[in-house]
Amino acid sequence: MSKLINISEATSIAIHSLSLIGYEKRQLNANEIAKITAFSKNHLSKVLQTLVKQGYLKSVRGPRGGFSLSQDPNEITLLEIFEVFEGKIHSDFCFGHHEKCPFEDCIFGDIIDEVTIKFKESFGSRTVGDVRMKESFKSK
Repeated sequence: MSKLINISEATSIAIHSLSLIGYEKRQLNANEIAKITAFSKNHLSKVLQTLVKQGYLKSVRGPRGGFSLSQDPNEITLLEIFEVFEGKIHSDFCFGHHEKCPFEDCIFGDIIDEVTIKFKESFGSRTVGDVRMKESFKSK
């Protein structure tokens, strides 16, 4: 099935992990995060290291080690995490070669720009701290 917006597994892992750590308000190790989210521990570990390098997480090694947020979860937008893994979103998107397009107006109309603007507004206004856990998770 085709998707208009494609979010990579790395981006999904990053947003889920940051939200989970922010919700728990404590240090979590990669095994705990992998168990809760069902993501591959190997891929998860790579993503967590990227988040450490980018300054979103702090890590502590050892048997009592793990990851904690290095910023307030209400200050980390989903858009900035998306752009860490997917790259900066550009509004001047063209499926073809803009300078070689034979059409006066874009054949796709304004839909691509509208979706891009809506996505940026939505992900830019939602933070890691806004993400809520399911009731069934809270009881564990």
